[in-house]
Amino acid sequence: MTKPVLYQFPVSHYCEKVRWALDYKHIAYETRNLLPLFHMPAVFRRTRQNKVPVLKLDGRYINESSVIIQTLDERFPSAPVLFPEDDAQREEALEWAAFADREIGPHLRRTAYFHVIDHSHVMFDILTEGQNTVGRMTFRASQPVVVRAMKEGMGINERGYARSLERLEAALDRLDARVADNAYLTGDRFSVADLTAASLLGPLARPPEAPFQFPDDLPPALTDFIDAFQERPSIDWVRRMYREHRGKRAS
Repeated sequence: MTKPVLYQFPVSHYCEKVRWALDYKHIAYETRNLLPLFHMPAVFRRTRQNKVPVLKLDGRYINESSVIIQTLDERFPSAPVLFPEDDAQREEALEWAAFADREIGPHLRRTAYFHVIDHSHVMFDILTEGQNTVGRMTFRASQPVVVRAMKEGMGINERGYARSLERLEAALDRLDARVADNAYLTGDRFSVADLTAASLLGPLARPPEAPFQFPDDLPPALTDFIDAFQERPSIDWVRRMYREHRGKRAS
């Protein structure tokens, strides 16, 4: 079988969801690191939408991280499964995964970028991870356009930040309550629910097992933002999920 190919932004926590699923299931794959904004024509041509991650699997292109993970579980049933067999637990796992996709992913992204998007050197390092010299030069020339598009497309402004911070804190309150007395979000084993919530909260927990690591010279405002969440039980839980279940990439 031809190796699957993951089209991604290394920094994206939604792409990390798919990387983790591939690694957890011991599936060897290749990556194609794309540049924001420049990725749109190639991705749209293959999927009729412009977001990553996109996985090329068995000659077809699959978009949306939750769909990709479900497809992997169906395509590789002999590998470690991420969806519980019990119907009730499966439904609960899907509900938790959808909750994290909706209430954590986009709101952590907006609030985090709010504190870093105007720091051009850090943004350059984050968004050109994995690029060659030509790619980095191309991005540098167009970075102001990319940043403007990100602000407009993601609603990165004072109002959007306040709204997303409220949603993120409410989501973490719910997650804190769940993990206080439970090792996993559903049942007694790691599932798509845990993978989804942990990967989307990775930027706050910054576990050493994560493939993408942020640069050391983060803006103080972003460091303070991250530090404000460190005492939450859910952040300790994320680090445990990474430590115990974030396998190494298959070759």
